[in-house]
Amino acid sequence: MSSALLVRDADLSRLLDDGYDVVVQAGHLVVRHIPYVTGTRAVEYGFLAYPVTVNGDRVVSDTDHRIWFGGSAPCDEHGRRLPMVNDEVRVIADGVHAAFMLSSKPTPSGYPDQYAKVTAYARMISDQAQALDPAVTATPGAAWQDVEDDSPFVYRDTATSRAGLAAVHRRFRGHHIAIIGLGGTGSYILDQVTKTEVDSILLVDGDRLANHNAFRAPGAASLEALRERPNKAAYYASLYSQMHRGITAYENYLDEDNLEVLSGATFVFLASDDALSKQPIMDRLEASDVPFIDVGLGVEEIDGKLTGLLRVSTSLPGRRAQTRRRIPAPAPERDDYGRNIQTADLNALNALLAVARWKRYLGVYADATDETFATYSLITNEIANEDLP
Repeated sequence: MSSALLVRDADLSRLLDDGYDVVVQAGHLVVRHIPYVTGTRAVEYGFLAYPVTVNGDRVVSDTDHRIWFGGSAPCDEHGRRLPMVNDEVRVIADGVHAAFMLSSKPTPSGYPDQYAKVTAYARMISDQAQALDPAVTATPGAAWQDVEDDSPFVYRDTATSRAGLAAVHRRFRGHHIAIIGLGGTGSYILDQVTKTEVDSILLVDGDRLANHNAFRAPGAASLEALRERPNKAAYYASLYSQMHRGITAYENYLDEDNLEVLSGATFVFLASDDALSKQPIMDRLEASDVPFIDVGLGVEEIDGKLTGLLRVSTSLPGRRAQTRRRIPAPAPERDDYGRNIQTADLNALNALLAVARWKRYLGVYADATDETFATYSLITNEIANEDLP
C-alpha cells in the first residue's frame, strides 16, 4: 500500500526517513522487517503492528502504549522470552496476524508520540538480535518502502522530506522535460533532472555509446555495455529508470521531419554539439512558446594547458531575440570534432549551471538576476551574467 498517508503525519514520516519499512494495511500501522531472536537463539524477522484511525487521507495519532508482534515470541540474546511479551492474537488482514501483544509503558501517560513508540519497541526487540548478529537492522532503507501513488520516483525521496522541502519541490510536478543530446553535458543534465519530481523526461539522441562518452559522463559504464554499443538515449533511459518512472528514449537525431516528438514538452535542454541541427529545433520551440536552455563548451590547449569557456543560454517567451543572437551559428569550416576537447568536470559544471538556471526559472531557487546568458571562464574562474548592467 502507498505510504502517502504516512507522509502527511510528521511522526510517521520520520519513521520513513529513518529507513523503517512502514505501511498502512487494513487499518493498522505495520512496521515490517524487524529482526528478533527466537527461543532457539536464531535471528529471524517479524513485524510490529497496531491499529490506527484514518480520517480522510490522514492518519490520526494514537499513542496507546500497546503494540502487537508477528512472528514467534521475541526473546533476548540468550533465548529467554522478553518480559513484555503476552500471548494475544490480533488479526491484521486475511493471512496476516500477530500472535503477541507487547506492553512496555515508559511513563504513566505512555509514549509521547507514535515515532517514540515504534522506535522504542523496535529497539527493544532488534537490540537482542544485533547482539547475535551486528549486521541485522530494523531500518533497511528506502528500497523496502512503498512510495506515494503519484510519485515519479521508484523509491522514496527521503532527502526532500528530511530537509522539509516537499512544498518547494512540488513545483517540479506537471513538467515534461526533453534533453536533446546525451553526450558529456547532456548526460550530467539527466543525472540532475532525474532527481526531481518532473512528470516525464524524454531523452533524444541517435548516437551510440562509446569509450570517449564513458569518460565524460556520470557513473561508470561497464565494459559489456561498451562492447554492445547501445544507443545513448536507450542506455541512459534504462539506467536512470531505476530511479525515475517517467523516462523514455527517442533513438534518433532530430530534423525537420520528426520534431513532433517534442510535442508536450514544457522545457527543453539543448545539449547537442551539432549547431546546424539546432536551428530547426529552436525554430520549433520558439513557435510553440516552449522555454529552453542551450549549453556550450569550448576548450583549447595553449602552451600545454587547457583554457576555455562554458556557456548557458536561456531562451524564454518574450525574450527570444537576445538569446538567439548569443547562440553560435553553424560554422562547418571551423568544425574540428576530432579535437573537440571535453573533460568530465567541465561537462558536469556546464550541466549544473544549466540545471540551476532551470530551477531558478521554475522558482525552486531564488533569482535576483533573471539573466538569460551566462558564461564561465576557466582561466579566470569567473561566472559572468551578461544581462546584468
